[in-house]
Amino acid sequence: MKLKAVILAAGTSSRMGGPKQLLKIGGRTMLDRVIEAARGTGPGRPVLVLGARSEQVLAQTELAGGCEVVVNKDFALGQAASLAAGVRRVMNRCGGAVFLLCDQPLIRAELVAELAEEFIRRRPDALYPTHHGQRGNPVVINSRLFPELLRAEGDRGARFLFDDPELDIAAHEVADRGVIVDIDTPEEYRAFCSLEQGGLNE
Repeated sequence: MKLKAVILAAGTSSRMGGPKQLLKIGGRTMLDRVIEAARGTGPGRPVLVLGARSEQVLAQTELAGGCEVVVNKDFALGQAASLAAGVRRVMNRCGGAVFLLCDQPLIRAELVAELAEEFIRRRPDALYPTHHGQRGNPVVINSRLFPELLRAEGDRGARFLFDDPELDIAAHEVADRGVIVDIDTPEEYRAFCSLEQGGLNE
């Protein structure tokens, strides 16, 4: 079963005050770290969905050249518009997709590979990671739900799927806390850098 990685990195970073995709963590941008993690899905180029400040992000992201870049001009409509842009790029090309968020700097390729393997083993409608019972990201979604994703609206992204009792939504507990760590504000970034100083894998 072939899976594709879709990285959602089109947001305005309004709470950060600047493109959080380009914040440096351990000497690399957050987006570069997520692109590296996306390789855990397997061979093939990840799909990178950009929007706000797309030219700046492309110019300052070292690994973007190895991605299929999609620029979502409707990024202001919310995450669902970027989700749909990514889905349209991978439609009919895979059995499912791993959707990664650009603000999770601790996601690793090994974790993505673990989620992909568990998804392929169980074949649910969707699979998400938990850490000590707390739901996290990235989420793996079966291609049979892609048409539903194209109808999503607003900033909820794919979360509406979790409200459908008829779908087979699987949880997978992981030891890696990176699935529940994201960075949205300058305060969170400073706190993260302070806590993680000297502890990040380069």
